[in-house]
Amino acid sequence: MVEDQFHIEMESIEDFLIEKSADNSFWEEVCNEEIFNKVLAGLSDDKIKTFLGVVRNGGAFKLGDYFYRIKA
Repeated sequence: MVEDQFHIEMESIEDFLIEKSADNSFWEEVCNEEIFNKVLAGLSDDKIKTFLGVVRNGGAFKLGDYFYRIKA
């Protein structure tokens, strides 16, 4: 569970396998720990909410050098 600064629960992706890709062609699995501890660390709550919402709804979201999505 991820909470914002007001302790409101954000959409969770913890139950899903997540993949990342540099070119949106070859996808590799990434563990949820890496997502929450490295990828989302330091981002604003709005950016995290957007990331979780897009990924949770089946889209790919680009952060830094990688696209992230739920494993298809």
